Amino acid sequence: MKILNRYIGLRLAWGWLLVLLILTAMFSIMELVGQLDDIGEGSYQIIDAFIYVGYTMPGRILDLAAISSLLGSIVALGTLANGHELLAMRACGFSVFRISRVVLSAGLVLMVGVLLLAQFVVPPLEQRAWVNREIALSDLGTLLPEGGFWARDKNRFINVRSSTYGQGLDDLSVYEFDKKGKPSRFITARNAEIDPDGRWICRDIRQITFQERKIVDQRIPTLTLDVFLNTKQVDLLSVTPSMFSISALYQYVRVLQQRGQNPDQYILSLWQKLTLPLKVGAMIFFSLPFVFGQARESSSGRRVTLGTIVGISYYYFDQALGYTGLLIGLHPAFTTLLPLAIIIMLTLWLMLRIP
Repeated sequence: MKILNRYIGLRLAWGWLLVLLILTAMFSIMELVGQLDDIGEGSYQIIDAFIYVGYTMPGRILDLAAISSLLGSIVALGTLANGHELLAMRACGFSVFRISRVVLSAGLVLMVGVLLLAQFVVPPLEQRAWVNREIALSDLGTLLPEGGFWARDKNRFINVRSSTYGQGLDDLSVYEFDKKGKPSRFITARNAEIDPDGRWICRDIRQITFQERKIVDQRIPTLTLDVFLNTKQVDLLSVTPSMFSISALYQYVRVLQQRGQNPDQYILSLWQKLTLPLKVGAMIFFSLPFVFGQARESSSGRRVTLGTIVGISYYYFDQALGYTGLLIGLHPAFTTLLPLAIIIMLTLWLMLRIP
């Protein structure tokens, strides 16, 4: 049994890797071609385009994980079916569901890998790729590897560690100098929101004022400041839900709930990230009817074509249902888990029909 598990697992790994490499390379080339139109704008050069594509490649792998797992499983199991190896396994007493259990056990490694990518790898790389690109295109400021975003407004310098899309800025520092270049005021704020008039409403303030003979250190709950950054500069710092890790999304949802703001968009993104490993497992499970029963007589090309159609249809149905649910008030857990339930029940129904 261990030999069989290892053999099927290796064939599945080969199929997943092959399909993932092909799809990732294809979509990366398409992304690079799209970036070529921006070369020459600002300081954006060909090397910046390659760096951007490289930074966003893990996110592309994550987006393609479900359909790659389906197509990779179809290719690997289809190869076993074409060589009558699956038929030989069944003749030796291995049932369809026993083989399915081996396939799903091998898929656990892929599911864990997807979860680790979503939590630790993709979010920081996606954010850095976006900010580096926008800064190069617009020449609006400087991004330091560990120091956040820096910009200058006359005698004031601003440093922003991070920003959340549509919500404002976090970890804000403002350095003010007089006409002689001497420091006059230093302000730090835990976060800042931009009101309709363009002013910044800062919270949890520490203000240090440098006077001629003394230094005044104050703690202020809120402080209103003039506009420092234009809309473009604020937008390039924005972190969309897709750039959050799973744990950061959960924490941010709680913050929005405490503030009384609508967190539905972030809850949907959280459920989509949490269920991504389950989607990968469901796609691997759904590949089994393609190689058992009447489907085993199909050619490899037909199996892959049908799998591609199913994978793309599932992706768009899942996305459409999620955002439709936001519009009509359905909980994101329901709209995220419903497609999974449908694909699993359909697979079970097809598997039970296999002789």
